[in-house]
Amino acid sequence: MTINWRFSGVLLASMTMSLVACSGNSAKKEAVESAPVPAGVSAEARAECGNDPAYTIEGKTYQVLDSAAGYAERGTAAWYGAEYQGTETAGCEVFDMYGYSAAHRTLPLPSFAKVTNQQNGKNIIVRINDRGPFESGDLIQLSFAAANALGIKAKSGAPVEVAAIPPEQLPPELQAAPKPKAMPPLVKTAEPVDKSKPYYVIAGTWPDRNTSLDMFVRLTSVGLAKTEMATAQQEGREMYQVRVGPLYNQDQIDNVKDILQSNGLANFKVVAGK
Repeated sequence: MTINWRFSGVLLASMTMSLVACSGNSAKKEAVESAPVPAGVSAEARAECGNDPAYTIEGKTYQVLDSAAGYAERGTAAWYGAEYQGTETAGCEVFDMYGYSAAHRTLPLPSFAKVTNQQNGKNIIVRINDRGPFESGDLIQLSFAAANALGIKAKSGAPVEVAAIPPEQLPPELQAAPKPKAMPPLVKTAEPVDKSKPYYVIAGTWPDRNTSLDMFVRLTSVGLAKTEMATAQQEGREMYQVRVGPLYNQDQIDNVKDILQSNGLANFKVVAGK
């Protein structure tokens, strides 16, 4: 029997936090004194990686800013976590879902920005060390820890304001910190992502909606940002399935499997998408 699943991960995530997406531009500057500061970071020189004047992703070209000075914009935030843990960022660093970092399409790498959740007023300082997001229209993609500190649970669409912080306006503890040594560019070239062949890790299927929703919340809370929930009719009754994806390479699949296993979830399966 063929079951056609209807996925609504973003909708369910929005239900969890009652978030409403909005977007817009703002040239307004705000003080940064109240923003929590990530430890062990400092102002530093422009990275050798990820700062080409322009680059093209899926047919769209992005112009990298010469400087972050004066940048301030309102939009929405997404977040990413366990599926990318330990992978290389566009700035030739290792992504750490537990650090206060973020991906942005045009700000120089690295740079600092104050991100404010416009729904609750919470704000933090993040270090921009990656490029993205490209799978959504969000302005910025936060690490799991950064999103959690801002009270953001939805995978996409949380209204935020992003304001770059010049080095001279960084808190004293950042200005005084020793600059980390730049990571040398990696010799190997990353394999291109083939988005025509997505894969999904299915965590389970249940007839009870609440059980499925509990699993959805559990997986997103441990950093699996690509968790989705689906509904379908099977023999006259509604079924609920929770899956993680789309995933496009073995590293992403293995990261998800490791997270599921470490959380006591061994009865999952990997399936090819359409």
